[in-house]
Amino acid sequence: MTITITVLYDNEVLSSPLRADWGFAVLIDDAGKRVLFDAGASGDILLHNARVLGEDLSTISACVLSHWHWDHAGGLNEVARLAPRARYFLPPGEATAWPQVRATVVAGEPVQVSAHVSSTGLVDGVEQALVVMSGVSALLITGCAHPGVPALLAAATRIARPSGLLGGLHGFAEYECLQDLAHVYACHCTQHKREIAAAFPEAVRTCGVGLRLTLE
Repeated sequence: MTITITVLYDNEVLSSPLRADWGFAVLIDDAGKRVLFDAGASGDILLHNARVLGEDLSTISACVLSHWHWDHAGGLNEVARLAPRARYFLPPGEATAWPQVRATVVAGEPVQVSAHVSSTGLVDGVEQALVVMSGVSALLITGCAHPGVPALLAAATRIARPSGLLGGLHGFAEYECLQDLAHVYACHCTQHKREIAAAFPEAVRTCGVGLRLTLE
């Protein structure tokens, strides 16, 4: 069992001709079942980066939207056009505006998306995150972490205790909650990257469009 996680959209890139832009999207390949988490701000940029990285978004089986902010949902139109048969796990609110897709409106309970990928469910009525489980570890993937990183970590433990974290950490300053994580990929809207890196130099890793992680 091999799971591959690829960052398709972020404020930073690891190499050209990938394009950086304010927003976030990650593609997870769970043993052939492909899950897109968020869709960035621009469908054009999302598809450009996917093409450069050799990823075909028409093959996704599911799309999970963390929350409805423009920098996460802006590319959803293009994704829905390419993958109309995928299952869309959407927060409440604007979900009813997407009758053309097979939408599941996520509530407060965890939801299994694929064999090794689950949604935390909506946390504090604001945002959902993903937990990706491998044989020996679990990775929490966040969009912006608006409910707070401690709240999302607590929600994730209903599925599995995370040993790593990847995603945006907006307004985050409760650094002590990261002390038990082996890997931290702070990206997108994270405002205190230097402070987090200084506090946990052995755990913090570089993140950006083009990052690929493999979980066994």
